[in-house]
Amino acid sequence: MTKLAILFFSFLIILSRVVAFYIGAERQRRKKLLLASEAELPFVSVIIPARNEEQNIRNCVGSVFENNYPKNRFEIIVVNDRSEDNTEQVLEECKKEFSNLKIVTITEATKHHNLKGKPGALQKGAEVASGEIFLFTDADCIVGNNWLSKIVAAFNDKNIGIVPSFTTIKAHNFFERLQGVEWIYMHTLASGGIGLNIPLGCFGNNLSIRKNVFWDLGGYEKIQFSVTEDLALLQHVFDAGWKIHYLYSSESVVTTLPCKTLKSYIQQHHRWTVGGLDLGWRATVFIFTSLWFWIGLVVSLVLADWYWFAIIAASRVFGDWLLIKTSINILSKNKKKNFTKFITPYLIFVILIELVAPFFLLNRRVKWKNQIFHNKKK
Repeated sequence: MTKLAILFFSFLIILSRVVAFYIGAERQRRKKLLLASEAELPFVSVIIPARNEEQNIRNCVGSVFENNYPKNRFEIIVVNDRSEDNTEQVLEECKKEFSNLKIVTITEATKHHNLKGKPGALQKGAEVASGEIFLFTDADCIVGNNWLSKIVAAFNDKNIGIVPSFTTIKAHNFFERLQGVEWIYMHTLASGGIGLNIPLGCFGNNLSIRKNVFWDLGGYEKIQFSVTEDLALLQHVFDAGWKIHYLYSSESVVTTLPCKTLKSYIQQHHRWTVGGLDLGWRATVFIFTSLWFWIGLVVSLVLADWYWFAIIAASRVFGDWLLIKTSINILSKNKKKNFTKFITPYLIFVILIELVAPFFLLNRRVKWKNQIFHNKKK
């Protein structure tokens, strides 16, 4: 292959990836929701795992309770997973205020390999849940007033087994806004994958599943443990033949807290990278496309061909900018979620992160919530 052919192939790979993800995401954006009357609304369960969340759990439960969904048609289940702070006391106070709140307490670590960490907490919540639909979110999240109604509407299509939706960051400074753009970017890629019928990921803090689908799979007890339990669940639902609706709506967005320090940010990305290995060949293909971007840049630098260097760099930055901006346009009715001016700085940042990510795989032991996990299959 000649040097010119290498440069052209690099450009072609980048362009193809952007176009593919744009088409896939657009397919999800254009999906219509089937509306139902209030009399047809199902009873649903919101399951929230909480470990050492005394500062956040009250706001999370309160935001769910305030939803514009009949109070007698949903329950809130908080699973207090071996908290070492005052989470238990805060929850007891919450129970006096929120009539449909249930509290499940885990006091000992499970010996079941598949139920370590968050999967075990979700499993405990599901075991006591009465709803036809399970909606999962995290204790450090806030949901909008129409969150329940929008998510439930996506399940009016009886072929839909699982519904991921977008999460944004509550951001105040430059570092946090970069994370906000990152979450929108990753959601866009994930939704694009679903649109292409290739599940690539989702986020467990805004993920919902039919009760019968969850139990037909055997719950998390039967799903091989992963440090990215949301991806594991998504893949199993897809493999079982159910359809997935990656919901695009400003009303179905969940807001979460950012990583406050670079250390916690690195730990988060270490977990995501290790968990991403579960994608198998899909991860290989994605890495292949990123690798060709770097090959094109390096070859153009060696040749001092600034024309091709600019084309390759611009195609990546502008292509991903377009993917992110399209999602922001849909999700930014709340002005706090408008991260447009931070897209370009983030894209430069994420391109550099790609150089570091492979080193995360040198250590498969993941630290999260003061616990150590290993993605090794047993």
